[in-house]
Amino acid sequence: MVYRKISDDLKECVLWLLEAGYSTEEVCDLLGVSRHSLFRWKANQEDYNSVKPPYNPLQGRPRILNADQTHDLLTMLQEAPEMYLDEIQDWIAVTQDTGISRTAIHTLIHDSGLTYKILRRAASERDEDARREFMEMVRKTFIASMIVTADESSKDECTIFRKRGRAPRGQRAQIDADFVRGDRYSILAAITVHGYIGTRIISGSVDGDEFSTLLSTILCGPHCYYLASY
Repeated sequence: MVYRKISDDLKECVLWLLEAGYSTEEVCDLLGVSRHSLFRWKANQEDYNSVKPPYNPLQGRPRILNADQTHDLLTMLQEAPEMYLDEIQDWIAVTQDTGISRTAIHTLIHDSGLTYKILRRAASERDEDARREFMEMVRKTFIASMIVTADESSKDECTIFRKRGRAPRGQRAQIDADFVRGDRYSILAAITVHGYIGTRIISGSVDGDEFSTLLSTILCGPHCYYLASY
C-alpha cells in the first residue's frame, strides 16, 4: 500500500465503523487503510483515549552536540563573538572531539537565539573592577545636576549622506556623494540636565590640548553660574 497522510478524522471514522459492526477487512477495503494501521489506531485509542499518541519531545534525530557541549560553545562565543563558522568547526573538533558541519553549527547557533551583527569595539585595556568602583563613587557622591558631559564631533562634505538604501535584488544601491572632503569643522559642546551650557565650532580638527582649552573656556564662561547654583 502506498504511504499517504491520513487525517485524525479518518482514523476516528475507522474506529467508529468497527464499533458499528463492520469487519476489519470491510473497513480496510472501504477506506483503503492497512490492518496494521487500524490496529495501531485502536491501541492508541485504548491507551491514550485518542487515535494519535501524545507528543514525544525526544522524537526526531538527536543533536550532534549534547547540552554540556552546546553550553561550552555558547560560552566560547560570548568571549569570542568574531569567530567564523570554519573556526568554530575547528574549535569543536579540538575541544569536543566531535565532527560537525558548518550548516549544523549555523542552525545550532541560530536556534540558541544568537544573530550575526556588526561588532561594537570595546577597549581591551579597560578594567571592569575600576569601572564598577567609579560608578559606585559617582552614585554615592554626585547628583544629576552636578554632572557636565562634553564631546567633540566633526563635519565635512563626506559625512552628510545616508549609509543605507534600497535597490532591486542583484543590483547595488547607489547615491551621488562627494569624495572631496572640503572644509572640515569640529564642534565641541557641553551639556547638563538643564541644557547646553556652551558650544564651540572651529575649523579643522581638535587635539587633546585644544579640547582641554575649549572645555575650560566653556566651563568658566558666562554660563558657569548654572554649576554654581547647584
